[in-house]
Amino acid sequence: MFMRESSRKFVKGQYISMTDQSLAEILPRKEPVQARSRARFERILEVAVELVVTKGVDAVAMSDIAGTAEISIASLYQYFPDKASIVATLAERYNAEGRVCVAEVFAAVHQPTDMIPAVCTMIDSYYEFFCAVPGARAIWQATQSDKRLQAMDDADMEFHAATISVAFKRIKPALSKGEALRLGRLFTGIVGTAVRAATVMKPREGRAMIEACKEIVLTPSVERALELTKRPS
Repeated sequence: MFMRESSRKFVKGQYISMTDQSLAEILPRKEPVQARSRARFERILEVAVELVVTKGVDAVAMSDIAGTAEISIASLYQYFPDKASIVATLAERYNAEGRVCVAEVFAAVHQPTDMIPAVCTMIDSYYEFFCAVPGARAIWQATQSDKRLQAMDDADMEFHAATISVAFKRIKPALSKGEALRLGRLFTGIVGTAVRAATVMKPREGRAMIEACKEIVLTPSVERALELTKRPS
């Protein structure tokens, strides 16, 4: 989850931090503009999600995607250099939506009492997203099968950590940037771990897991973090 040297690349209207130059190599070859080509591009992504959900990413071949989408394999490669590029495109779409949501939630944190509701809203929103969006968890799992895709996931987590750290600095100006970022990383990690565990459970058990995390882990941890920041350095 910790980033190495980073660069930035514009993807889907969002800037994402890149921890590895190889990430640039797995993004789509081109994003079509014309309606017909755009429809084909979206069909490829739709089919890919369906196949990854039903078969698992390792069992899906580029030929499977082309055949199901009813396009030639050559046409598929015009858009995507390999399967990792398709997964990266889908993952970034999900990540971009999450970044907007989290940024809005923590932009509303203006005093210490706002922090617990914000962190709880973050975990609720992520859990609901994973449950509601077909393929979201399968695509996340797919990112764990490739080091380049893992770097993309790490970058996304670091974005959230930075967002939370800014909110901590806003309500606790005495915090150093390093201390605030450490807290951001801590709570991002807690939320991510709990949500990914809860989404493989039955809905009732998963929701209970999220509620337990909020009550037993997040709330007291945020309270403790705020207490520690009151101490003189």
